[in-house]
Amino acid sequence: MKLPEVLDHPAVPPLARQFARFCAGLDPEAGELALLTAAALAARNLQGDTCLDLARLAGRPLLCGPEGECLFQAPSIPRWTDALRAGFVGGPGDYQPLVLDARRLYLHRHWREETAIAAALKARMIPVDTDPDWARARLDAVFGPLDTGAPAYGQRLAVAMALTRRLTIVTGGPGTGKTTTVIRLLALLLEREPGLRIALAAPTGKAAARLAESIAAQIGDLAAVPEAVRARIPRQAATLHRLLGWTPTGFTHHAANRLPVDCLVVDECSMVDQGLMAALLEALPGAARLVLLGDRDQLASVEAGSVLGDLTGRGAALVLSPGRARELEALMGGPLPEALVSPDAPGIADHIAWLRHSYRFAAGGGIGRLAAAVNRADVAAVQDLMESGDAELGWLPSSPGQPPAAVLQWALDHYLPVFQADSADRALARFESARLLTALRKGPWGERALGRDLHAALLRRGLAAGPDERRPYRGLPVLILRNDVETGLFNGDTGIFWPDAAGRLRAWFRRPQGLQGFGPHQLPAWQPAWTLTVHRSQGSEYDQVLLVLPPEASPVVTRELVYTGLTRARRRCTLVCAGDRLLLDIGRRIERDSGLAERLGWPQPA
Repeated sequence: MKLPEVLDHPAVPPLARQFARFCAGLDPEAGELALLTAAALAARNLQGDTCLDLARLAGRPLLCGPEGECLFQAPSIPRWTDALRAGFVGGPGDYQPLVLDARRLYLHRHWREETAIAAALKARMIPVDTDPDWARARLDAVFGPLDTGAPAYGQRLAVAMALTRRLTIVTGGPGTGKTTTVIRLLALLLEREPGLRIALAAPTGKAAARLAESIAAQIGDLAAVPEAVRARIPRQAATLHRLLGWTPTGFTHHAANRLPVDCLVVDECSMVDQGLMAALLEALPGAARLVLLGDRDQLASVEAGSVLGDLTGRGAALVLSPGRARELEALMGGPLPEALVSPDAPGIADHIAWLRHSYRFAAGGGIGRLAAAVNRADVAAVQDLMESGDAELGWLPSSPGQPPAAVLQWALDHYLPVFQADSADRALARFESARLLTALRKGPWGERALGRDLHAALLRRGLAAGPDERRPYRGLPVLILRNDVETGLFNGDTGIFWPDAAGRLRAWFRRPQGLQGFGPHQLPAWQPAWTLTVHRSQGSEYDQVLLVLPPEASPVVTRELVYTGLTRARRRCTLVCAGDRLLLDIGRRIERDSGLAERLGWPQPA
């Protein structure tokens, strides 16, 4: 297709269309191929890519219609790079809207963020002086005598790694003890440096609250740590936006106004997009320790980038260099297992701890086994579990058309007890125990349609306030959609409408000091929270989950999405899906173009 036909096609996002026209205004002599590439880059940024990898994409469709028809196919590398000599394309260091860096084409902002992240992380990859004898003795105190076969061996190794570096990345699935690891690390750091300024943060309010609650609950388990040290361990966590001082015009903490911290712990890093990570590293003092926690198998961030995946090698084996292994053996008190050491380990791998033992799924329940099978794309194991009748798993078959009536019945069974609570605190607790998760936002199988169906059912029972889903009523859960400085409410915070002591309807949210209520007019943009996409559910856990997957193929449904949805459930997960469709979905992984992994030393696939 010619440029005007492509740009006017309804499948091309308006932002991509306008960006191509903006570039044409900068260089009226630019060829169609350069302008089509600009449109494709903008469109793929919206899908999560931070660049176009010309070598990987040459000869492949870049813009497609709703039925898969190709609107723009990438040319060969020589023809492509020649076309990108346009006036709006520069090289590294040039101030142009697009930057061509070797084989990758970026928006200037994404190139700047990626290079800044790589430089900031590399600057932290230096040793920190640590007394091996002291470290070994204190590791024995908080973990017990060294035992390479013990479930906590990985946590012990992670703490040893973090004691000796300013950068540590701890990855592992649900229940592998990431928070347990951090609280022991913080205790040992505070023993050595009583005045250490520590901050805890996470991408969303829910994730921050869970981090704080988990740490507060475990402080009493540190019997081997002096009470004075335990008292200094922080018990509150902030969202990253709150930590950085978000305002509509930017963050208050940046390179010229650094965060007042000596050690920063960030949980749920799979949710952190490239732009936010760049802002965080810019604001963090160069001498501060940085500990990143997350599950690299979860979904990548909603915004552009897959930072945790890039940092941990995009599924590559996580091993240590021989030199790093010898350093850690002195702290651990014994040799590391051979499987954890390789001469081919890149430099950043020496900063990554992988927790493999899941305490939550150690008993071999269905959720853990299914999550592992999904991660391996083990079709046979998934089929066996679908037919096993495991108590932790439920299955509701689906077929094209409308979702089965059992979906709405599940929601009513689990949400009606919210209305029977006798306080806002108990109503919110009941709501937080179960959640209906969807893969999609729109369509009959999406978050919006299922939310409308549930609202109609509540209206028939006299519980909702009227046909308007957004009209507040007693028991309506609310999800905040926009950061708001005045109220301190941030995107992802969840609360519930409930009368106060005077009978006035207010929206109640959990805060470190307890529940805090807001009048409906005080709230920033929000939506009813009865249904939630899997993307929005990251950082949360529920006793019961209903995971609704569409019966037709969708590019949104991938191995990572199914794994993330499954592992939001602590006790039982019921899947609504077509069995054959599920087996196809787990074979498809998220692929986002980025150069960050390569900048950090990870080998790239041929």
